[in-house]
Amino acid sequence: MNKKSPINHAQRVGKAANLVIFLGILGVILSILALTISQGLAQHGYGFGYVVIGLLLIALGYGIRYRYKYCLYSAFSLFLILSCNFLFKLFIHHTTYLTLRLLLCSWVSFRLIQSIQSMKILITTNTFPDRGNRFMEFLIRRRHP
Repeated sequence: MNKKSPINHAQRVGKAANLVIFLGILGVILSILALTISQGLAQHGYGFGYVVIGLLLIALGYGIRYRYKYCLYSAFSLFLILSCNFLFKLFIHHTTYLTLRLLLCSWVSFRLIQSIQSMKILITTNTFPDRGNRFMEFLIRRRHP
């Protein structure tokens, strides 16, 4: 651990929750586009099934934000399963798109596994994850000089 930047457990878990929520919203939007107007997205696997996965990710992200450790474990398991699925598909099809999705899911799995210990510390100290959002703070600062 670097002395200049100590680990802030609330921020680590909050960032993991925000990441899961963002990817859930992105998955829902891409799936709705695939179901309505984009055949290219439908060919990449987006559709009704991924709408359900996206909504599940949003729910798990908010569960992580409200300090439910089983939501963190479930989100990690889901991203691990998605990583294995993309790895299997990559062996069959060898596309750059599958490589990018595999790397993204693996990176999110790594971020979630890092935040498991921080979640345990938050539960024992009875504190909640950081709900701060840098983008919203930037907008509020710009609006009120």
